[in-house]
This record gives sequence, structure tokens and C-alpha cells, in this order.
Amino acid sequence: MSIQDWGAIGEAVGGAAVLVTLVYLALQLRRTSRVAHRQTYNAGAEAISRFLFELAENPELHLLYRRSLQEPEKLEKDELLQGHTVIESYFSLMEGYYLHNFEYGEKLAQERWSRVLRRLLSMPGGSVYWAQNRWKFHAEFAKYIDSLQTELKKP
Repeated sequence: MSIQDWGAIGEAVGGAAVLVTLVYLALQLRRTSRVAHRQTYNAGAEAISRFLFELAENPELHLLYRRSLQEPEKLEKDELLQGHTVIESYFSLMEGYYLHNFEYGEKLAQERWSRVLRRLLSMPGGSVYWAQNRWKFHAEFAKYIDSLQTELKKP
């Protein structure tokens, strides 16, 4: 066997090794992506739970949140601004959760949060807040919230 034959065999073995390495890397990348997705999903759900827990633990904050949603016209200007900050925090959490799920398709979780958002938007303060602050959110999320509002207006 000539040196050229050995070289050809070496190239074939090297090419096969590169191919095996690429397949291995693709599988690892896929696995890592799934793990990262799960971690992001869990972090979003945990952040929303912490927000709701904070409302439950703080009666004054909870009352302000409820009044901001149900009776915004009865609040003083500074109370309304505080209430809008609380509502905005919730919308921001939901925006991150929505955008993450929109990309990865967590259908059942998305349906649950759609119901939560519909309830928020069905209250006078939630609707007023959204009308005044829609511009602050990602266009895709804003479009989604607008579609929920349209559904709520249907008889």
C-alpha cells in the first residue's frame, strides 16, 4: 500500500470523525436548548407566583391593586399611579411569559394565562391601564392583548 492510499484512508477516517462530532454536538445543543427552555419557563412561572404571593402577603398593596382594577376613577392621582405600577409589573411578567411560550408553544399554560389576562382586561382599571400604556410593551404582546380585548367586546 502506498503512502497515498494511507493518506486517503486517513482522510476518510478524519471525515467520519468530524461527522460523528457534528452529530454529537447537534444532539447536545438540542438537549441544552430544551433545558434552557424549561428553566426559563419555570423562572417565569415562579416570578408570577412571587408577584401573587406578594399581593396576598400585603393587604394594602392587594387593596390598591383591586381598587386600581375595579374603581380607578375613585382613586387619588398618586394612588392611581401606584396602582398602575403594580398593574404594569403584572403585565410585564405576563409579557415575558407570553413571549417565551409563544416561541416555544406551551399551549396549555398559554390558555391559562389568556384567561387570567382576559379577567384583568375585563375590569375597568385593567382596560384603562392598557389603553394608556399599550405602547410600553412588545408589539407581539400588544397585538395579543388587543385580540383578547376584541374577544371580550363580542356579545
